[in-house]
Amino acid sequence: MTATPYVSFVTYGRNDGYTESYAGRASRAMQSLVTQLERAAIDSEIVFVEWNPPPDRPFLFDQFELPGDRRHVSVRAYIAPPEYHHGHPGAAETGFFATEAANAGIRRARGRFVTPKASDSFFSPDVFKMIARHDLDADCMYRIDRHDIVVDDESMWSLPEDELMAKITSLPSSPHAWIDQSPHWELRDLHTNACGDFTLMSGAYWQYLRGHPRSSVLSLDIDSLVLHAAAGLGVSERRWPESCRVYKPVHGRLHSERLKQQWRPWQRRLDRFLSEKVNDKAAHWARTTFDYPRRKVRGVDSLLGPSIEKNFVYPASRWAKGEKPVPTQPENWGLGDVDLDSRVLCRAAWDTAAP
Repeated sequence: MTATPYVSFVTYGRNDGYTESYAGRASRAMQSLVTQLERAAIDSEIVFVEWNPPPDRPFLFDQFELPGDRRHVSVRAYIAPPEYHHGHPGAAETGFFATEAANAGIRRARGRFVTPKASDSFFSPDVFKMIARHDLDADCMYRIDRHDIVVDDESMWSLPEDELMAKITSLPSSPHAWIDQSPHWELRDLHTNACGDFTLMSGAYWQYLRGHPRSSVLSLDIDSLVLHAAAGLGVSERRWPESCRVYKPVHGRLHSERLKQQWRPWQRRLDRFLSEKVNDKAAHWARTTFDYPRRKVRGVDSLLGPSIEKNFVYPASRWAKGEKPVPTQPENWGLGDVDLDSRVLCRAAWDTAAP
């Protein structure tokens, strides 16, 4: 019988030249995560989902260079082939579907606690000090700030672990700190800013919610919706000290940089009239009811995503008023009925699962 790891980190990607040096960054981030978990003696696993791998390139996980002498960390990779990507609207314009890739990993995670992470993000050492205390509460979700960093010298990824972390923490960074939401949204006070980079929560709640909610390939608001849905089930949010950080190298394809609102003239006129002549709450009602301004992600021109008021604020505000969240994913969420090809990249001493 396989022992249960204390924590699972779920990450995902594909070897498509997403950005310059992406493969090297992702490999170094994986190596760093394994090293930090091992040093902290945390029985853990990392689940990596290779989504829609290009047929003319090697798997991204085949380029991971993992450190030796591991006792506490298992790393498993799953391959989600192209047929599970191409049926989605907009799939011809993007090779990646973050929602489905993340859910495939979350569905297969075995940890008592689970968090998604970006494939090329790095954590400060204090994150692992907190996890290593082994006092996580199954009825709490844990949040930290993401800090964006600009990397001018790509050779830093070849530095030894301690030197690399010293370099990362010395770089100027822009924090994605807690945001005070608009009062007329009537939401719970949750730290949703960049929450997709670290939301550590009981695996049981992730399974109950069936991972992230259903979405298009644009994957809009999925991480924030998870936080508010969990809170609607009674999960409390705890924010760790400022020294607990997730670092994200900045590049031109960050999702937030490619997202733009699409306004029509009548929408601007109505919004201005309601805001000035009535109140902000009336303007919010119109945005929700008529679903505007819609949103477009650069590179996926065939799809217009819903407004943030319709897609996120409306359900989150209902949960804040007492409505119980209902999973929107089907029972086979996360490709649960598919036997995905998998690889064991390294195995911990606690992990007695069959190869």
